Amino acid sequence: MSQSVTLKPTGASIAPDTNAPVAAGKSEVTPTTRPMTIQPPWVKRTINLVLIGETGVGKTAMLDLLANVCAGIKLEDFKATHQARSERGGSSSGSQTNVPEFYTIPCANGNEVNILDTPGLADTRGIDMDNEHKAAIANAVKKHFEVIDAVIILANGTLARLGAATEYALTTISGMFPNSIVDNIAFIFTMVSDPTSFNFERKSLPEELRKAKIWSINNPFAQWTKYQEKLAQDPPTVDEEILQEMDEGVHRSYTKALKMLGQVFQFLDKCKVQPTNSIYDLYIMSTDIEAAISNVIARMDQTEITRNGLKKLQSDKAAQEQGKKINEKYEEIINTPFFEHENTGSEHNTLCVAGNCYSNCHEGCGVGFTLDRATLGSNCSAFYNSTGTGLKRVCTICHHLAEDHQHYRSKWVKRIKSGKVVDEDAKKRYDEAKTEADRIAIVMEGVEKNIIALEKEIVDLEKQLSELCEKYNQLALSGSFIGYITSAIRLLKLRQETMKKEGADAESLQRMADRIKRLEHKRHVLEEAEKPRKQKLKALFGL
Repeated sequence: MSQSVTLKPTGASIAPDTNAPVAAGKSEVTPTTRPMTIQPPWVKRTINLVLIGETGVGKTAMLDLLANVCAGIKLEDFKATHQARSERGGSSSGSQTNVPEFYTIPCANGNEVNILDTPGLADTRGIDMDNEHKAAIANAVKKHFEVIDAVIILANGTLARLGAATEYALTTISGMFPNSIVDNIAFIFTMVSDPTSFNFERKSLPEELRKAKIWSINNPFAQWTKYQEKLAQDPPTVDEEILQEMDEGVHRSYTKALKMLGQVFQFLDKCKVQPTNSIYDLYIMSTDIEAAISNVIARMDQTEITRNGLKKLQSDKAAQEQGKKINEKYEEIINTPFFEHENTGSEHNTLCVAGNCYSNCHEGCGVGFTLDRATLGSNCSAFYNSTGTGLKRVCTICHHLAEDHQHYRSKWVKRIKSGKVVDEDAKKRYDEAKTEADRIAIVMEGVEKNIIALEKEIVDLEKQLSELCEKYNQLALSGSFIGYITSAIRLLKLRQETMKKEGADAESLQRMADRIKRLEHKRHVLEEAEKPRKQKLKALFGL
């Protein structure tokens, strides 16, 4: 759920006063060196932006800067505008924005800028929370925009290349947006005080984003706030000379920022607007892929159990001594029911995903669709009057933990293998067999046939998954669903190492190891599903 706020600085004049006297302790900066507006005439009356960035790059300060500058407020009258109601306490390494928040910024030139500020990706609360952020972003875009002009990505410009968290955030972003929007994506690199401190290498960006527009900034709003704090201290904690240098530095950053923002808005004004329905469609497709992966893994697990049973029967000499006994055992194995996902349309359900548990713990769950398993543990009725808290809350239906549950727009259904287990010819030959050995041989033929059929079923399931992924890959900017999972695994492994260094308890470390293992299993399933397509491309184009 997103919130809507109008960002309009209060207590400040919209029209810049270039003749205002210079305050004591501040340097003289003339109007010619301190432009007061970034607004030449725009063709567009309204500009719609999605603002995205990993945790800690200064999105809040950027919103404050835009609100003041777009309104024509001079530096000396800057006011904080960002609302605190979406903020949370806790570690600064966690995203400070819990939900997407929609801002409308009225501009001095009569135009309007609408900004969807999104939750920070790759925070310390984990991949499930990032999945929750993705869902919230997709839903908020659908709610607030029919079209968008651009996606602005904020990143730390002092870093030479992508760290694991930044790489993960950009991979996630690339997977959320269609490739049609590639020319509408731009980067603003923060914390760049001068050209020598800009260390970011363009080649470290994902390939699909390397041609994106890039600007850098040392946000004067953040600097001005710090300067005002120092100026107001009584008694002062810094020398007058240092205050003078701070003031001059802030004004230099301000002048550069106005020039940079002027370029940004020229870019935005020329961007071809993009419809947003494809963003939501991609999100829904990604949840369908997650369900398809879950289904393939479940069918693989169940098929492997059946296959192992048949293999054991092949090698069970004791059973093979009795034709009737081995035939009964054979029919028991291949008639074992199996579970798979059945689509439920728009209705979502709480399903258990623990190994060999196919429980529909709450069909038609009343909790809004979420990928945050802790939210399920706290709010889904399957966990009411249960023990534990959050991820450790125990399901009253299947008795597995909340961390083993997930929302899907499908449910588990029990199936019996369709068609006759033994074909008519085999049955006739079995009934007419003269010796026990002949009957056993006929049963063994059936065993071998079913083993081959089971292996073909897996290939068919992988083909279906491959086709779904191929459709996603053609539409998504990233061009790869596997890339997101690989990046998530890398990020989790780094966090696992940090947990070990910080002395995390054995239970927490095991949970992290299990999560990595599950993601690696997912990646393996996708890689196997994509092999035929890659082999075909190699044969056709020598790739």
